[in-house]
Amino acid sequence: MKSTIENDWVEVKKGNIKVLLHYPKEGTIFPAEPDALTKTAWNILVAPRYSNLSNFKTSYVEDFNRPYFAIGYEVENASGNKVFIVLFRRGGGWIELVSTTNNDFISEFGFNPESVRWGSLSEYMGGWVVDLNSGSTVKAESVVFDKLEQMTGYNKFAVAATDLENTGKWSDHYSSNTFYTNIYTGMSAGMSTYTSSQSFNFGSMKKYSWQLAAANSYGGNANFAQAKGEGKFNVPNNWQIAFSDIEGKPKTYDAYFTAVKNGRVLWLNDALFPGSGIFTGFTRE
Repeated sequence: MKSTIENDWVEVKKGNIKVLLHYPKEGTIFPAEPDALTKTAWNILVAPRYSNLSNFKTSYVEDFNRPYFAIGYEVENASGNKVFIVLFRRGGGWIELVSTTNNDFISEFGFNPESVRWGSLSEYMGGWVVDLNSGSTVKAESVVFDKLEQMTGYNKFAVAATDLENTGKWSDHYSSNTFYTNIYTGMSAGMSTYTSSQSFNFGSMKKYSWQLAAANSYGGNANFAQAKGEGKFNVPNNWQIAFSDIEGKPKTYDAYFTAVKNGRVLWLNDALFPGSGIFTGFTRE
């Protein structure tokens, strides 16, 4: 599969299947019962580009990380072709899967989306399904949900030095609160607040400057810290950026871009000490 960046989504194509990884859009994710939420997302993200909707239904499976489904047959306004559409979300953004027929979808993803029904994971087809690719019986979650959710990985793009030179400031802002309770009385024992701001400023000839500012407060007292660095960066491969000076020493980050509406997010994580493996996202100001 190959992914391309479009105005409102990242588009992935393989054979008779097209997958649209929709960017976040106002009104498509909000607290609501699953049917209302999924219908609203369909009306905003899908319906404007199609007509003659038939056999539409929504469904979800009650699970810790609840997946939402909507399916239907439509006529694509741009081409006039009749297509089968699955709209899906589990935890992240909405994914729209467009195929010529339901059978094309089944062939690629190994299950029939028309068989998904409302209920808990244990109730859904007994909690087990037959993997149509291997013929083996496996847990419904691993077949139905994971393979679809993995499509979000196609919104991930390599980094080149030319993507960063002369682009100015990219920053990340973080804050968190921790609430404490007295173990003997159950009463509140106060709270602490941590905030930080980190930024890279990319100039010409692979020059950069870096700055970090952080504050931690508790009980009316606050501690502040800051660090700076500057020098030159290089891109040793498509998925890493090396800086000559971060806190007084060279540092290499694992790196990639994701696309968003009207821009990109630069994701970085220490290549030598990845910790939890969670990347920090920087957006261009």
